[in-house]
Amino acid sequence: MQDYAGFPEDDSDAPLSGVKGGLSPRASARVKEFLDANFTRKLPVARIAAVAGLSPRHFILAFAKTFGQPPHRYIIERRLSFAEALLSKGDLSIAEVAHLSGFSDQSHLTTTMSKYRNRTPKQVRPQW
Repeated sequence: MQDYAGFPEDDSDAPLSGVKGGLSPRASARVKEFLDANFTRKLPVARIAAVAGLSPRHFILAFAKTFGQPPHRYIIERRLSFAEALLSKGDLSIAEVAHLSGFSDQSHLTTTMSKYRNRTPKQVRPQW
């Protein structure tokens, strides 16, 4: 069955190939690899755009067309997924998880998770 929406069925963060005005397959692969390796760091748009070989303005538009969301949102989602995985193990404090996931502090993680996932880090952590 064809996916008429153009969104991947299996991997929600996979780039959409052949999107007019989006990143080339090679550039999208380089950017995804770069973001997956560096999502916990502070990443200026100009730095990510350089990986794709584009100006920051053009990069933001092309990234959004390719990945279905702007780069900032992609990075937030990646950080939140990583934080949830660490929290579910239950052996690190919420402050440690926040730091390892690229958030400035525990409050930043809590606020961001509440906004985008409708739950707090404490709710994600297993109850013993």
